[in-house]
Amino acid sequence: MRTPLFSCVVPVKGERPYFAEAIDSLRGQGLGEDLEIIVQDGDVEPDNGQSDALNRGFAKAKGEWLFWLNADDVLLPRALDKVTALMNRMNGLKWITGNSIYFNACGEIVEVRTDARWHSWFGKKLDVWTGGPSSFFRRDVWMEYGGADTDLKYVMDIDLWTRWAKKSIKFESVEAYIWGFREHDGSKTFSGRNSGALIKERAVVDVRHDVQSSGFWRYVNRCASVIDGTWLMRKLDTNRFKGKCWKEILV
Repeated sequence: MRTPLFSCVVPVKGERPYFAEAIDSLRGQGLGEDLEIIVQDGDVEPDNGQSDALNRGFAKAKGEWLFWLNADDVLLPRALDKVTALMNRMNGLKWITGNSIYFNACGEIVEVRTDARWHSWFGKKLDVWTGGPSSFFRRDVWMEYGGADTDLKYVMDIDLWTRWAKKSIKFESVEAYIWGFREHDGSKTFSGRNSGALIKERAVVDVRHDVQSSGFWRYVNRCASVIDGTWLMRKLDTNRFKGKCWKEILV
């Protein structure tokens, strides 16, 4: 069997009302054998949370490029075509990110995010932000610099990205919407925000890496997004797409 170009890990455990839609969004990429889908089922192979599930899943992966997709989210249409096109245009890439949409339980878009941008002060005091399943990375990066921290429940992705940035691994952005994040009452992120646990865990990661996700440096990041046009793009696209189904407009 030839090596697939991509391997995607889908961690799942317990109730899975949106799982079929997540898998359909992967199969709908049309890559056939170039996309390996690994469903890391915590009900079949018990794990110690999402971070452990990701580590277990990627240990099985055969692809040259890795990424994950939460069981209640979607990979947007033609996302992998756009990622592959960037690979073909630029040599030596190790980490690729893209823009994201946020939608509700019914599939209606709430807002978009266009702030996956690399700035020169990353690796200093400012945190590195890009959504977890909107990142694609080479296998050797994952293997060399370590996987997800199993002590983290909510911000293992931010910890991972910041760790890589400290090792001078830089991402390049696809100028397109790649990942769809579903906001619903049963999501882990939603419960973490409401309980305050997510904020507390983020503070732990900030101290660990000597970065800041609030205060002055957060203000600097927002100012940069105004200067480089991403803030305006986000506002315009949110107004244009809000209330529409992601399936209808992002083809």
